Amino acid sequence: MRTIYLYWMAMYVVRCYRQVRFCPLIMTGGRPQKADPGTLYTFAHLFYWDFRRLAEGTLRWRYDAKRYRELTEGVDNMQFIDDEDRLRHQQIVDEEIRTGRLEPSRREERIRSIEDGENTVRRESYRRDAMERARREIKVPGEEEVIRQLLDPKTTPAEVRELCKESLMTVDYKGREVEVEAWPIPPGSTLPTYLAQYAEQYVAALHDPRFPRADISERPSTRLKQFWFLSRALAGALYGISTRTAINLVGSLRPEETLEISRYAKPERKRMRRKYKSRSAK
Repeated sequence: MRTIYLYWMAMYVVRCYRQVRFCPLIMTGGRPQKADPGTLYTFAHLFYWDFRRLAEGTLRWRYDAKRYRELTEGVDNMQFIDDEDRLRHQQIVDEEIRTGRLEPSRREERIRSIEDGENTVRRESYRRDAMERARREIKVPGEEEVIRQLLDPKTTPAEVRELCKESLMTVDYKGREVEVEAWPIPPGSTLPTYLAQYAEQYVAALHDPRFPRADISERPSTRLKQFWFLSRALAGALYGISTRTAINLVGSLRPEETLEISRYAKPERKRMRRKYKSRSAK
């Protein structure tokens, strides 16, 4: 859910940005920026987590039709109304008769109508609960070979585009052929689309002098640094910004590092305030 929210937030930011027009009264000094750092960071953030899912795998929910049939077997013949419910229905109908909203001759008909309606609602609720119980979480493994090719400096733009074509696969769903993600990334992810569209800029980023090249076996964090470097470069490519500029605008801190800093920064500020307050009291 968090990824979907960030995706739509990014789309909103882009739409807002594209609506901006030149105005000499509000234009700041220097050359106008093609994209603000916040927009670049939003896209880089999305790309980074998709790179990680592609490498590490992800969790997905699958619907188990067999389990659902077992849970709902005979549900059409089940009764979800008990004696307590029937007594409540009779009280409702008697109140309607007393207030003149219902003729006494229709008492039994009205009771049956309430009972049938409530029975139907509870049966559908039971089916929805069964649907949830029939879902199971599965682990989708990462695509190590795809990652290896995407990080290989010998990979060409044409090969990147061919890899991106494999990000989708066709499956049969209720008699219809539909495309679903073959890579372990969220539905609607824009990573394959932009990788294919800006393959030349992506490959150029692989050859950038600042691209992390330390041995992953000795420094496992190198891979995460590579993902963050490429994510920022790809985000910059969307706006025609060079890799160097995009990296400088977004910054070096990876998303999880930013989260850790924000988590511990507040207590530190509180300690500093208490420290200076005690000094001023003296």
